[in-house]
Amino acid sequence: MTAPLVRKELIVEWDTELRLMNALRDQLLARGLNASNVCIVTVSTDYSSVIGQYLRHQLTDNGEICHGFGVDVPYPDQSFDDACVQVLCNTFRLHRDATKDRTILLVEAGVIRGGNYARVVDIIRHDLQMTEPVLTLTMFENVHSKWTCDFVGAYYDDSREDLTFWWEQPNNHWIS
Repeated sequence: MTAPLVRKELIVEWDTELRLMNALRDQLLARGLNASNVCIVTVSTDYSSVIGQYLRHQLTDNGEICHGFGVDVPYPDQSFDDACVQVLCNTFRLHRDATKDRTILLVEAGVIRGGNYARVVDIIRHDLQMTEPVLTLTMFENVHSKWTCDFVGAYYDDSREDLTFWWEQPNNHWIS
């Protein structure tokens, strides 16, 4: 009988987080993406605000900080119901001037399953009928994610490692 696989914690310390944020910043700037042409949308602000805010400042162009705002999405034990979609749509409508004629850069600290990005992009395209380019970025992408980001700091295997940031506290909504 085979023992069940026990995932080890992949602890992301501050120095690793900063190194990956800087590497991602450099990739964005090398592609010509900055405050003049990008709006950063931080997805899952409870986990992704650090990288969202950091990149907004790092992409400053001619003294102008990058436009941006945050949206929250359901935890794994919750559903992406009509109320959640409505709040997300209202948030994008509220910030329409920030996204108009700019690339929308969705930013998350970690993409584990990829469902949030898939759903948010679907809402942007179908519910909101927005036509601006959409790019996605993450510090950590699970190699088994159904979503493939345009910009990735590092890959990991969620079946073997539990992504955990240095600032993170236990959260009852995460399914083991």
